[in-house]
Amino acid sequence: MQKSPNTSTTLLFAVFIAGLVIAPWPMGSNRDWAWPLLSCLYMLISLSLLFRMPAPATHHARIVLVLFATLLLWIAFQWLGVPGVNHGISVDPFKTRTDFLLTLTYAATFYATVSLVQTDNRIRQVAYAVVIVGLLQALLGGVQQLMFDLARARGSFPNPNHFAGHLEIALGLAIGLMLALSQAASGSRFSLADFLTGPLGRLRIIIIILVVALVMSRSRMGNMAFFSSILITAAISFYYSRSFNRYAAILLVSILALDTLIIGNYFGIERLGERLREVGSDSSSQGRVELQTYNLRILKDHLWLGAGAGTYETAFAPYRDAVVSRRADHTEMDYMEFLIELGVIGSLPLLGILLTGLHAQVRMLGSMSSTFDRGIAFGCLAGTVSLLIHGFGDVNLQIPANALLFVLLLALPIAMLERRRSPDVEGA
Repeated sequence: MQKSPNTSTTLLFAVFIAGLVIAPWPMGSNRDWAWPLLSCLYMLISLSLLFRMPAPATHHARIVLVLFATLLLWIAFQWLGVPGVNHGISVDPFKTRTDFLLTLTYAATFYATVSLVQTDNRIRQVAYAVVIVGLLQALLGGVQQLMFDLARARGSFPNPNHFAGHLEIALGLAIGLMLALSQAASGSRFSLADFLTGPLGRLRIIIIILVVALVMSRSRMGNMAFFSSILITAAISFYYSRSFNRYAAILLVSILALDTLIIGNYFGIERLGERLREVGSDSSSQGRVELQTYNLRILKDHLWLGAGAGTYETAFAPYRDAVVSRRADHTEMDYMEFLIELGVIGSLPLLGILLTGLHAQVRMLGSMSSTFDRGIAFGCLAGTVSLLIHGFGDVNLQIPANALLFVLLLALPIAMLERRRSPDVEGA
């Protein structure tokens, strides 16, 4: 007889959910008064779990935790150097200290997810929490544009592109939930009533609203990344499973066709099309391209050791000239920012964390596990791929709320693998 999760962790799980719900609202927690609260929350949860739960048993979890520890040691070296030998190499030690604490927060979030979120019920609650917050953000973005005539919806985020990044994650998990909750096996008879009513129908409405809000954000990379990620994830899923149930096929086709071509047409998809046609010709696009030429010079000077985690704005200052008139606090590309700040050496643990998480997602997607597990894995992979594509044109992973959810996407499939190794955890 399988046991229910330890009741002593119930309160910790509720606090864990509360953190996911609160994080996006104070400007994506990208404020000096917001992210420390998030850090305290998840570090306290993890410290409590250290004394209540056994250590993670799967290779995936252990590898990621070791890589997080390695990354933290590297950032500490950039910040403090080797005591008694040399000083830190960071061009701005105070900002590197901030990034050290943020990285520790993401490591704590990963550990908390793998330790707490192992049953189907808890996975479902976490996914619904992210999706519902995404829905509220989408509604806020719609109000901003329809009632206050903002050019681009942005929700509670200061930047519409970061708002789009949050919606990409929520959409991925919403689609994953819909696939996970479908009871139609491959080849079974499709029921239109089941698809239009009940939990599946409600999730379908939420997905429509999220897609509309994503279109309203006018984020070129955000929209291209999301729809590309659905195609890529569907192809990976089909390659490993060699089958699609009818719910999955109808859902994916309706998202790619109905939502974009019909619904999106009423909410400004033509304006998004105009922004896509302006790529390379408008001032913002040209500014991003020009910025990368400076970034390549900075990267050349800090290739291996990096300028220090979180220090891009300071590192950019000596390279600034009259051509760059605006503030350059980010690189406009996640990968470039990580390379400049962490160097090639410091970026390797990050790459390892990403590849380990992707491996767990694909493994769960192609395994003989339950429909629920495969659906959640599909949603996690879709959200991950979307932000990875979006990362070529923006810095969503520099926004604490979005980075926190990105870690969650990598951790959920590992938590499901952890459940398989833990006989005392129920699967439903």
